[in-house]
Amino acid sequence: MIELKSVSKIFRTDIVETYALRNFDLSVNAGEFVAITGHSGCGKTTLLNVAGLLEEFESGHYRLDGEDVKALSDNQRSHIRNRKIGFVFQGFNLIPNLKYL
Repeated sequence: MIELKSVSKIFRTDIVETYALRNFDLSVNAGEFVAITGHSGCGKTTLLNVAGLLEEFESGHYRLDGEDVKALSDNQRSHIRNRKIGFVFQGFNLIPNLKYL
């Protein structure tokens, strides 16, 4: 189960703060199928990176299978990704020396 409550992710430069997620809520129960759609730049990839424990978030709460993941170390997050999360990236990059046919 995935439960995000009031999750915010901010990208900062010296001049600008950009909210990729602002007070975002999502609940996905075991066995549910969810599709994420939206226009370019609306936060889809950021949401997947946060949910997949690839990026940290500034505020809010995230529970994965009932476990609060906010304070986990990088090694603990890696262990959870290894056991519970799968990714297929847009650019697969699995075997760098193979060329497209």
